[in-house]
Amino acid sequence: MFKLWDFLLSKSKIKDEIGADESVFQRKYRGFKELLAANNRALELIADLEHHFYQNKPFTLDYMVGQTEKLIAEVFTIVEDLNAMSQAKYEDLFDMAESISVRVLAELVRKSKVEKTNLVFPLEQLSQENAAYVGGKAANLGEVSNRVNLPVPPGFAVTAYACLYFLEKSRLLPFIQEQLKNLDVNETESLMAACQAIQSRIMAADLPNDLEVALKEADEDLNAKHGGHLRLAVRSSATSEDGEASFAGQHTTVLNVTSANLSAAYKEVVASTFSPRAVFYRRRKGYSDQDVVMSVACIAMVDAAVSGVMYTVDPNDAQRPVMLISGLWGLAAYAVEGSAAMDFFVVDKAGGALVQQEIVVQAAQLRVKPEGGVHEIPVPEASRAIACLLPEQLARLWEYGRRLEEHYRHPLDIEWAIDGGGKLFILQARPLQPTQQAWDAVRPTDQASNQPRPGHAVLLHSGTPACEGTACGAAFVMATDHMLPLVPEGAIVVVRETSPRYVPLMGRIQALITDVGSVTGHMASVAREFRIPTLVGTGNGTRTIVHGQEITVDATHGIVYEGRVEEILATLCPINPMKDSPIYRAVRTALLRIAPLNLIDPKKENFSPQGCQTLHDIIRFCHEMAMQEMFRISDHVRRERAIAVPLRIQLPLNIYLIDLGGGLRPDFSGKAAQHQDVVCLPLNALLRGMAHEGVNWSNDVGIQWSGLASVLAQSMIRDPMAEGNMGGPNYALVSHHYLNFSSRLGYHFATIDTYCGPVVNDNYVTFSFKGGAADIGRRTRRASLIADILKGLDFKVEHKVDMVRGQMKKYDETLTAQKLDMLGRLLGSVRLLDMVLTDDRQVQWYTEQFFKGNYTFRIPGEGK
Repeated sequence: MFKLWDFLLSKSKIKDEIGADESVFQRKYRGFKELLAANNRALELIADLEHHFYQNKPFTLDYMVGQTEKLIAEVFTIVEDLNAMSQAKYEDLFDMAESISVRVLAELVRKSKVEKTNLVFPLEQLSQENAAYVGGKAANLGEVSNRVNLPVPPGFAVTAYACLYFLEKSRLLPFIQEQLKNLDVNETESLMAACQAIQSRIMAADLPNDLEVALKEADEDLNAKHGGHLRLAVRSSATSEDGEASFAGQHTTVLNVTSANLSAAYKEVVASTFSPRAVFYRRRKGYSDQDVVMSVACIAMVDAAVSGVMYTVDPNDAQRPVMLISGLWGLAAYAVEGSAAMDFFVVDKAGGALVQQEIVVQAAQLRVKPEGGVHEIPVPEASRAIACLLPEQLARLWEYGRRLEEHYRHPLDIEWAIDGGGKLFILQARPLQPTQQAWDAVRPTDQASNQPRPGHAVLLHSGTPACEGTACGAAFVMATDHMLPLVPEGAIVVVRETSPRYVPLMGRIQALITDVGSVTGHMASVAREFRIPTLVGTGNGTRTIVHGQEITVDATHGIVYEGRVEEILATLCPINPMKDSPIYRAVRTALLRIAPLNLIDPKKENFSPQGCQTLHDIIRFCHEMAMQEMFRISDHVRRERAIAVPLRIQLPLNIYLIDLGGGLRPDFSGKAAQHQDVVCLPLNALLRGMAHEGVNWSNDVGIQWSGLASVLAQSMIRDPMAEGNMGGPNYALVSHHYLNFSSRLGYHFATIDTYCGPVVNDNYVTFSFKGGAADIGRRTRRASLIADILKGLDFKVEHKVDMVRGQMKKYDETLTAQKLDMLGRLLGSVRLLDMVLTDDRQVQWYTEQFFKGNYTFRIPGEGK
């Protein structure tokens, strides 16, 4: 565009009119070109930031910080260019830009601080209030024991400060930061390589002597109080764990640890902070590495005869008045991993009565070894096919669940164990987030029963929904973990058992099917958090489903179909799994200082450097002032003839022209131009569209003006300029075949840059649009409408949030003029539609009406 300007100016009469003051014009023109280029880049960056934030997909903090830093650089470039144009008239803008930028970056790079504390705390000193020091798991165990007075194994917590102290003393932090910097967690091989390198370094490092001593003394004190020869379960209790995000199964637990192996087990748990699944999970859930610091809960090992998991609500139907209990013989590791079939019990929430039970055959169990560690042994023959829980044990579990939920006042995921003497212990209690019943989805009518849809081949009709929903895709039957990096985007993964190892797949798969698993396992919890339809315990999915076969999963009803079953596939409105996480909140706050546009009307008092509240305000202010500086060159050069002249036409628009040569009649010499004075072909085509008889510039496009809503709405969309004009001012640089038109209609901004001449290869049209007065949803819908119309006009289109860019080129002069005519109609017809587009489904109707010539968008047959 600017090369064309340079050429036109070299041939233009403007140079003759400027005469001796050419240096003034050249300075302004150079600054103007640079400012407009920076302005466009800045608006694109704002649109990109909003696009990533609002698209309901995870984003990385590194990306958002990088784009924000680029935006800040462009804002300072804009301020510099404006001051170059105006002889330093707006120097106070530098301070305003710096002040806003500092606050924006402070929000984005705010660091979580780990308070210096003791290295170790005994459980009897802990409660929920200590979660910042010892993580959610250890703090909740203290709460259950000390305030709810339910049995919890004794133990101690190694603090988050101790972990940070270890990593700092071992000089591991710079290495960890370097490995994770700019890491794309969706690249499975890179993720695994970086994590393996970090974990190896941690395991090879020595603990600081005082931390080693603290661990030893805490272990000795525990043994002295409880009879000696205790073994420990060394469990993760990271900060942010067991809170708004569960981190279920993402970190390591080391079971039956001897005193001699305590330090190694501690390092293994710390190293699990950087396992591939843990790094993927926290990035996708919106937690930075500094948000998750590993505290470790060291609790006395329970030699469990029976263990399992209890949910105090059904996660797929929170209104159902039941509790769900899964149990198996031996230790709970198989239960939480979902790697073994378990007995399943449903009990009435009000009274504890057994509602339903499913008893499976259990041939093997996990038990402690005398020398440390665990091993698998056979379940006695007589116990294999009977329920692992007696009625009185179910009743006690129900009672404990009821008391815990009453204390915490929200649903819970509870891990439990019963020792050989029949004593029931609580091993963990964390918040349980039920799946939203409707998944915020537009669903087809639900089936009345679990019966398959007629006319479709059924591959499986079994299993339990760990996360309800439907999906269709190619089956990826995974035989080993080595196939993880090979799983393609959009696949439905079929595996033998649920496992937290599959968490790195959550960003790219459609659904998950397992032979073995439980609704109460860790993988099931994570699937619900990521809204991945998951069907567990199908029995033979890996043997029935063929690798690469297209299948449809109905996890809600436990059915897998061959091929695509269109009528059951829901149209989901996805929710960003990062929502309400620390990173999400930080970016949301930063965007409030970046994106909102408060400076609307140049005639209002707040339209000043001091009135700028956001970076967008600064961009807007500079753009307006640059236009005024450029189009008022005659204020600084010879005054015999104004260079920028107003255009008087039968449209409610303030338009100012600079004729680069051949845009106005050669004999024009007045102070204001009339329509008949314009000989610029593209401007005449654009004005012809704006003046089309079907475009009503006073039309309210269906807004109902009544009561208070009328006052509020009209105050928002009424012309910001006085004297009844529709927005403005609008600026046009013209020649006979060239037009650059910058338009402000109400609260949105549009730019058209075009060349329309006899040589086809020279012809092009670019169209840019941004803004509006409505909320982000309505503005985005109007931008979607504009994008769809531009595509219908054969433009190549880029669309992000409320910003649209379209381009077409190499059409002949007649067709190019026709496209400009249609753009004129577009500008006139959509100017207020952001106020009425309340539903995504409206966009298609408005697009169709536009191409039918219904530019007022009146419903056919509706009264005038």
